[in-house]
Amino acid sequence: MKFTNWLRSGFGKLVIATALLLLLSTFGFYWIELSEGEDARISHAFWWAIVTLTTVGYGDMVPTTIPGRILGGLVMISGIGLVTSLTGNMASMLVEQKAKKRKGLLSVKASDHVIILGWNDYAFGLIESLNEQISPKKLHLVIVSDLESQIRDEIAFKLDMGEQLNFVHGNISQANVISRANPGEARNVYVLCQNGMDNKESDQQAIYAVLALRTLAPKVPVYAEIARHENKEHLLRAGANEILVRGEISGRMMGMMGASPSMWSFFRNLLGIGESGMLQFRPCNAEERQMNWGELSIKVRNSSGCLPVAACKLGKNLTLQDVLDEGSALDQFIMELFKTSGQDTSLGMQGPKVQMNPPDDELMEDYDALLVIGAPGGPEHG
Repeated sequence: MKFTNWLRSGFGKLVIATALLLLLSTFGFYWIELSEGEDARISHAFWWAIVTLTTVGYGDMVPTTIPGRILGGLVMISGIGLVTSLTGNMASMLVEQKAKKRKGLLSVKASDHVIILGWNDYAFGLIESLNEQISPKKLHLVIVSDLESQIRDEIAFKLDMGEQLNFVHGNISQANVISRANPGEARNVYVLCQNGMDNKESDQQAIYAVLALRTLAPKVPVYAEIARHENKEHLLRAGANEILVRGEISGRMMGMMGASPSMWSFFRNLLGIGESGMLQFRPCNAEERQMNWGELSIKVRNSSGCLPVAACKLGKNLTLQDVLDEGSALDQFIMELFKTSGQDTSLGMQGPKVQMNPPDDELMEDYDALLVIGAPGGPEHG
């Protein structure tokens, strides 16, 4: 269907007309000028047709007969019009493609990218944090929103990410809009409270967006921000992995600041806003998983200067096989029923879980990673 549409387009017709002219002029020149020569080759005629059609005219091959010269004149006259129209159409197509991309009307063909649904003034902080966690050269960002063109241009100018930044224009609660961001291939999706909306409408669109995401990309991690605490349960049921209620953390932080202002300085550093000591994610290798917490803490501290503060179990997809007992006849019967009926045995995502400051004798074999406070000036992990 797409090829048929292309053939019917103005550009397709020009390509076909140019190809036909090239073909006819090749065989015409061969038949009129070369067919009786000793070194007659169709490739020579094809070369003449190309240089004549494009009006380059190298002069290495010239028609010697009157019919051949008439053919050459017709090819040159036709070639000027066709080639000019063809290059003009190609240029306008490229300009149109660029304009559509700038307006957010094209589908994104990226993979392992980060999607942000919605936009607010704090989104720059999110992107700054992503740049710290992911190399800026590897971070491919797609922003889905109904922002006006002028605001999108301002965001693009501030972020200065070039081709690593794409926009998709439209309502974030609509599946056809989200699908243009290619969520099935995304690394993470962030759903934000939106500027210019009241809290109720913003949360409602966030819920619809997560429901649409779970239809399009059931396995992609989704992290959402909402304005009202009472909508948290609805968003969890819709399928968000983690939810941040706006103002929830800041309220607690202000209470801690009242106890001691140094608390705020500490948390600023952990979040990467301060000068040092940012909280970092550090995967454990096979050797480290054979140690206990005390041994691993000393090893990490001595090797990198980072201070381990928590052990992490990464989230994993639970299936019926994980919860049913292989030795139980009833459980085996249930499994057989699911297999015969072709039903999905997936039970959803479990975790992640974080154990803060485990006992020294806690074995690390069941953990996948550490959360560490980075050393000043030291290498970052994650």
